[in-house]
Amino acid sequence: MPERTEHALLYIKYVDDGLAEQGVVAVEGAISGISLRILARALPDGRTSVAVSLYRRVHRMRASGKAFHYWTSEKLTSMARTKKDLVVLREIDRRTGKSTTRHVFSEALVESWIHGLSWRLREWMHSNPQARRLEGPAPEEVDNAVNEAIAAIREHIGELPKWNDRFPLLKDDRQDRQASAYLPYLDAHDHAQVAKNLFGVRAYRRPLAREAERLDTSTLNWFAMFRGLVPVDWLIDAMRATQTASGHNLMPQPSLTSLQQRGIRSILRRTPQPVLRRILKEPVHQARCTLADAADCTAHRLAVTRDLDLLPEIIAARGQRRVRSSRDLEHLVRDLPAIQRWHNPRGQTSVRVVLEEIHALREMEAYNREIRLFPEGTAQVADWDLWKDEAFRVQALGLIEDRRRELMVARDRERHEREEARRLERIVSQAQRHQWALQTAELLDGREAAPGLNLVVARDAETLSRWGAMLNNCIGGYARELELDVFAAVCDADGDVRLNLQITQSHGVEQILGKYNRDAVRELGEAAQQVVDGLDAMEVSFRSDALGMGGLRLPQKTH
Repeated sequence: MPERTEHALLYIKYVDDGLAEQGVVAVEGAISGISLRILARALPDGRTSVAVSLYRRVHRMRASGKAFHYWTSEKLTSMARTKKDLVVLREIDRRTGKSTTRHVFSEALVESWIHGLSWRLREWMHSNPQARRLEGPAPEEVDNAVNEAIAAIREHIGELPKWNDRFPLLKDDRQDRQASAYLPYLDAHDHAQVAKNLFGVRAYRRPLAREAERLDTSTLNWFAMFRGLVPVDWLIDAMRATQTASGHNLMPQPSLTSLQQRGIRSILRRTPQPVLRRILKEPVHQARCTLADAADCTAHRLAVTRDLDLLPEIIAARGQRRVRSSRDLEHLVRDLPAIQRWHNPRGQTSVRVVLEEIHALREMEAYNREIRLFPEGTAQVADWDLWKDEAFRVQALGLIEDRRRELMVARDRERHEREEARRLERIVSQAQRHQWALQTAELLDGREAAPGLNLVVARDAETLSRWGAMLNNCIGGYARELELDVFAAVCDADGDVRLNLQITQSHGVEQILGKYNRDAVRELGEAAQQVVDGLDAMEVSFRSDALGMGGLRLPQKTH
């Protein structure tokens, strides 16, 4: 194979040696030279490539204190004509190694490309006037030399292609898009040719031409018309090359990483054809984002991933018709059982041993704290050498467990004794209340509380319910307190109930209410005070905040 031949169209090189004589602080990272080089290379197939590079000489200091320098370039750019008679401008970032390619259809782009590099050259020369020239023209002749180099580039590259001639079906606004969005339309005068460029002549069908005319190639929808299973790599390439931002104010999504591409490929290869066709009908940004999220939990390099071999069985069990979108497929992938992958089993074994020793050390410390509460001489204090003995550790843990069981039994016994004591106290208290209620009921039943008003004591729940219905209050709900508290009614000469009373052993009268729970004064007027005085004469006490006592004078004996 014949070698490539090259010759320089422009070579400018200036250096500033004065920086080498300065101190360490001034020299470190200083730019002491600049070089602009434009080369024309004859390729073996007869085409010509033009390479343009801007180099800088950077000064550094070694640890020994000696200065050294090296030439470096941030970007390498080249321009060449392709076999399809298109002109391509390629840029390579030296720091990241990333290469970007775009087609050139305008002379202004070529001029701005060269003039941008020459402007950086002139700016450095202006800030370093003491720099000496090694190669190229004098500073005042740099502009003329650059213009001559641009003219030479036009001669080597030739006339630039015209967009309207090479892409008659597209508008000029497509030039700023990625090449994959417009290359299928190259030299195509109808959409049938576009479909043939996309799918090949053998796979071409008329519906494909109609879909290519109806839809934008920046979406995945046109894959849905493909007869047969779509190659998965086509989908990955389309997702990777498509801009997912749907508006001018939206930032484009980051490109798919290699791990995401590998995860999406593994998912789609296990997806049945009917489900795949439904996914292909979605907009590209939706399918891309959803499948990228699903791939994040399957293509992890270090720890947890999903058993994708079970995906076809899961889809079949759920039913293919129920997997309607990429979101449903993502949910199925996330629900797959996780599997653990350790890339460094020896390192994981050492980590596991360390964790086990830490756990054993904490057990030993807990054991030594527990035995401080034991009777002296019943347990032995453990050190690390003794704790590593399996027989001693089992015996020590058993001793702690027996001690905890004994304490639990003792706490249960104490709780049972307290509950039994409270139950007996409650029985005694209820017996005392019952005896008091019987005596108080005998004392009050039938007595005259005030002129024309008598006291009637309730003996059963039916009576309380009838009183509650007559006065529209809640006294019927106190049936469980009968014979523990005294419930009485103040009745007039006709036997109508005017007031209800609740009298307890500890507080005396707690409630004295009329119809609709009104105060006694509103029900009886001045006679209410006579009722209170009559109860006081019968040695019945009153609670200081008893209900229904509004507007009444409390007797001397209150609780």
